[in-house]
Amino acid sequence: MKLGTQLKRVKRVDPEHYRITLEYTDGFSGTVDLSAIFGRPAKKPLVLEILRGELFGRCFVESGALAWPNGYELCPDALRGWIEDRRGHRAA
Repeated sequence: MKLGTQLKRVKRVDPEHYRITLEYTDGFSGTVDLSAIFGRPAKKPLVLEILRGELFGRCFVESGALAWPNGYELCPDALRGWIEDRRGHRAA
């Protein structure tokens, strides 16, 4: 996997299952399952804030990263790695 890629846009959001379909600037796209983060938010204040405010579906791309209105961001390279792992690809 080439590092340093950026997100282009959020294509689809499934707040019920904590999944987001993303498109990258290089044309790659896929769906990332964020239930490991949002399904078990125990000691993550920003994640809890997103859940309490029902903000999951209001995610957007900011400076190439996935972001929420409360300032929480996720690294586009990590997200792509999770998508590729789920597809059965190995990072190079």
